[in-house]
Amino acid sequence: MRRAILIVFFSLLVLILAACDVLSGVSNTPAAAPTAVPATPIAALTLAAQSTPNFVIAATITPTSNSLIIWLPPAIASRTEAGAVTLSDQLLAFNNTHPDLEIIVEQKPTVGQGGTLNYLRTGRGVAPTILPDLIALPVAQLAPAASEGLIFPMEEFLDPTAVDALFPPAQEWAYNADHLVGYPFALVDMQHLEYSSVITDPVPLTWSAFISDTTRHMVLPAAGPDGARLALEFYLAAGGTLTNDAGQPALELEPLTLALEQLYNGRVNGFILQQSSNITTLADSVRLVRDGSTDYALTSSDVYLMSTSTDYTPLFAPVPGLDQPLPALISGWAWATTTPDVEKKALAAELITFLTTPENLGSWSRQSQILPAAPGAFSAWPNDDVYAAFAQNELQRAVPMPLTATSSIMAALENAVFDVVSLSKSPDVAAQEAIAAVGS
Repeated sequence: MRRAILIVFFSLLVLILAACDVLSGVSNTPAAAPTAVPATPIAALTLAAQSTPNFVIAATITPTSNSLIIWLPPAIASRTEAGAVTLSDQLLAFNNTHPDLEIIVEQKPTVGQGGTLNYLRTGRGVAPTILPDLIALPVAQLAPAASEGLIFPMEEFLDPTAVDALFPPAQEWAYNADHLVGYPFALVDMQHLEYSSVITDPVPLTWSAFISDTTRHMVLPAAGPDGARLALEFYLAAGGTLTNDAGQPALELEPLTLALEQLYNGRVNGFILQQSSNITTLADSVRLVRDGSTDYALTSSDVYLMSTSTDYTPLFAPVPGLDQPLPALISGWAWATTTPDVEKKALAAELITFLTTPENLGSWSRQSQILPAAPGAFSAWPNDDVYAAFAQNELQRAVPMPLTATSSIMAALENAVFDVVSLSKSPDVAAQEAIAAVGS
């Protein structure tokens, strides 16, 4: 008897609980084609037909030779309730074309001692039978995972031309040493402006023109990592590099000073509010626009999509730059295969192909409130969604985030942004100290 077992933990704000999901007792009649089943509301799950998962507390899972084990992080498995149900329905639809397959989906974090890569490093010699065949990883982890042999090339089973259908940054992440090691499917952290609908004038394209209107005000998280990301965008736009001739992390004084001057000038003339020095997150910045305390806020695609409501629809625009809007530095998520077994690798690649069709990826990304990595997936978003049109334009010119959150450069930039926005140091002094911190 075929079984599809999904272990997915939902974080429900109303109920404040984490639950395990188990899909069992699926009919043994195969379908003619792998067509995704429409998402079913959680409230109706126990009453729905057999093709819809019945969520109960999970029992102990024992993989078999017919198992396909998938590890997903919370940001993918349970980002939203509707997205989790949509993914479950799509896996069941795939299962209909493989009657003897047992799909086991487990939620795993991607960092820390209990993280996916840590388990892969230690598990092969201890308990290889319970390790995954397919995982979702942050794109920043693809190259190191491939270098360590934790994930395997997919070009034998996954059509490399499919990568050409992705947004430009996602195409860059897919390859490592000429091997197709990951297939990006979701994009995150696309920074932009959010502003009140009472503003009718278009947002200027350049930062100098933007901050010159001192009848308006802006907030940004100058005490958090997103402020550092904004400074990095200015720094790269000014021609700054991130390594020295020896390949070590390094910053350059002139472009860094120029980048910090943009924020300093906005703060000195009163355009950037003083309270920005106390704000650590984009969500806190946006809250001040939505309660009417200010006009503009720095936000991101994730904050925007996860926090919009039917009774309030803010406006949005790219962040003005030195001579044109800044390209967003984005991150994302990718599928990767973790099994050397040829048959399971082929099956995993087939599942990736199925989950990333425009219809399926589009439906899941919309329900999960996350940007898809392929332009074609937006065809499943509402035709009148103006944010989707905006995001597609921004993603075409976006740039892969070149640093990790734990980079010494990001730590130095975070301190420098706080110093100039709080007016405790000049851009030149803050830049010199950041350069010294990275080189120490």
